[in-house]
Amino acid sequence: MITITENKLDAIRSALPSEGLFADKDWLISPDAFPISNKFADDLDRLGHRLFVFQRACNQLYQLSFRGKQPGWIAKYLDAGKPPKLVELSRQKIFRDDLPRVIRPDLILTENSYIIAEIDSVPGGIGLTAWLNGTYSALGQDVIGGETGMLDGFQTVLPNGGDILVSEES
Repeated sequence: MITITENKLDAIRSALPSEGLFADKDWLISPDAFPISNKFADDLDRLGHRLFVFQRACNQLYQLSFRGKQPGWIAKYLDAGKPPKLVELSRQKIFRDDLPRVIRPDLILTENSYIIAEIDSVPGGIGLTAWLNGTYSALGQDVIGGETGMLDGFQTVLPNGGDILVSEES
């Protein structure tokens, strides 16, 4: 007997793109979108601004460090391993206040809350999340942001288009 769950799983599997990130991989698929509470969704919504303020403060601390107004080890540590030209360019007035337009924290859920394991600025996972949102929405499930929320949000980063540079690390 075919269950509703099996039908959902078949629909999700048939929607998997055959190229890119999805090519030649086996995926553990859930028949339902990952559920989170309204409170957690609200917390996540507020987290973006808080992390932006944190990154801005870290950037200001770095600038004060390389100018000698805060301990020098801060800038030395953050500059370690970077090509001198990159450090020089990043300190120029035109760039020094630029902050990443994407803030992507890696969260680990705990029993009562979550921890932030890393704050990344590489927009990895946006395409996958957009696909998941669209796929689960097509199955009639509610997802944060709706069917196109991830794509709509990412488009606000560069509303008029633009170039995106991706490092080798990415």
